[in-house]
Amino acid sequence: MKFQRPKVLTYQEAIRFHGHNGPFLALGYRLGEHLSKRLRSKGIMDLKITVKCKTAKPFTCLIDGLQCSTFATFGKGNMKMQRCMRGDITVLVEKRRGRYIYKITKNAMNICLTATDLERAARKILRTPAKDLWKVR
Repeated sequence: MKFQRPKVLTYQEAIRFHGHNGPFLALGYRLGEHLSKRLRSKGIMDLKITVKCKTAKPFTCLIDGLQCSTFATFGKGNMKMQRCMRGDITVLVEKRRGRYIYKITKNAMNICLTATDLERAARKILRTPAKDLWKVR
């Protein structure tokens, strides 16, 4: 059964869903926006996403941003998480026969981990082009 894609949550709605603003939430939201546009995602099951990261805050905050901007969710089974001991983040995205691997850039990780003002860091992430946040492998 194919479902029509509902309206995407705004970033403000993502903040409300997550509970607060922060750079990892923004990072996930920005990647989701980029993926939805680049891959022309139309349905709620178009994308399958696997996030590889540490299973600790703040790294996992990225997942909420992705869920809000892509409609991939744990509940529907089109989002998964794999534990990674290193401090980097890799996101595997599948759409039909295409597979794309996104790895966080050192610059993006630095913005997120050195933030003293979470909202300011989130605004910086939201203004940064996706190509400067993620490297496609």
